[in-house]
Amino acid sequence: MINEKRIYLMTQLAVFEKNHEKQLEGVQKSFRSDYIGRVMIKNGFRITAAFLLALAGWGLYNAETLIVDITKIDVKALGARILFLYAAVMCLFLLITYIVQTVRYARAKQDLYEYREMLRNLEKEYRAEEEREMPGRR
Repeated sequence: MINEKRIYLMTQLAVFEKNHEKQLEGVQKSFRSDYIGRVMIKNGFRITAAFLLALAGWGLYNAETLIVDITKIDVKALGARILFLYAAVMCLFLLITYIVQTVRYARAKQDLYEYREMLRNLEKEYRAEEEREMPGRR
């Protein structure tokens, strides 16, 4: 006999799995610090690459001035400013990354609880059907 409630629950589970597959997988397989840290490391490399490209673009744009005034430039002060700017940009973007990933982790954790509750409901439905078919067995 077809159990419509069970089919409905299974359909809900399938749709939920399809829509939240990546979030559920990430939360199930890693701790919060690993989940957030992995993304922060990737973004750290991306930020560094973007900063180096921006620095190269700035250098090319100001190449004539830099070449003409090469003897007047205080290289230590320029290097210190660039390093400070890099550290500030890195801290800002990593802070943003941390906040965004913390929110994503919390939402994914909530989705995982919801998914597990749906599984429990499906399991209860299977048990109830089994009890209806074989009332004396447990």
